[in-house]
Amino acid sequence: SITQSMASAAITSTSCYSTPLTIVSWNIAEAAPSFTAPSFSRRAKEAPRLIRECILRNQPPPDIIALQESPFPSFGTDVFEEQGYVSVGGTTLSHCGYVDLMLKKQLAKQSRQISLDSNLSSVACRIVLPNKTTISVSSSHLAPFKHGASTRFRQCQHLRESLLQESDNMILLGDYNMRQSEDTSIENILGIDAWKAAGSNFRSKFTWDSFANKYHEDGFSFRARFDRCYVGGENIRVNRFGLIGNKVVEGGSTKDFLSDHYGMIIGLDVDKAS
Repeated sequence: SITQSMASAAITSTSCYSTPLTIVSWNIAEAAPSFTAPSFSRRAKEAPRLIRECILRNQPPPDIIALQESPFPSFGTDVFEEQGYVSVGGTTLSHCGYVDLMLKKQLAKQSRQISLDSNLSSVACRIVLPNKTTISVSSSHLAPFKHGASTRFRQCQHLRESLLQESDNMILLGDYNMRQSEDTSIENILGIDAWKAAGSNFRSKFTWDSFANKYHEDGFSFRARFDRCYVGGENIRVNRFGLIGNKVVEGGSTKDFLSDHYGMIIGLDVDKAS
């Protein structure tokens, strides 16, 4: 079909110069039903399909999918393998659920896992793109809570060191559990904040909004930008940043969402290395 041809051509259309990448990162809350779901048992059964459809409905579909809080290690493979994705980073257990990193098959063939310390709650891989530029990509679920800031700082330091051993061009994704007060210190370590690089659009700022999203029965209402994408290196440019999973589930209540987090969708251009 024309759509399939466009999708398969997306990553190679400018491979001699700049390779475009579309990336999704999402904390999927272990694919568990929300408190406001109309039927817990039905939602539990349908959640994997609904999550897949939400991630893949964008055209072209993402080249890279980073998941946090997968309910079990093979969840990503079970849900996305038939759509042509391969888990490449080796899933790892975080403080809540598993962290996964998946690539389209044609990218996965040019990738290899980067070994990381288990304390980083991250998985990563090295990829050689069609234009021969090498990048390092990670999916992370960093330490939670406000008092975890110093732990997150150390995790980011070690994560950067590990990815830099493979490439100066880095894409770091995931649920960083960060507060705004940590912005400057983490940017100094990891590089450019993709949301800011794309224009700091207020409508796509908050990946947690418990005023609108009543996923949990209890808890106070607040907004936060827990989920982050950072890019480092001279060859990567951010051209788009948006949210997914920030619309109520069709047929559900006005506050029924697939996860307590909204996912990020990021568009990048990776220039050919000189």
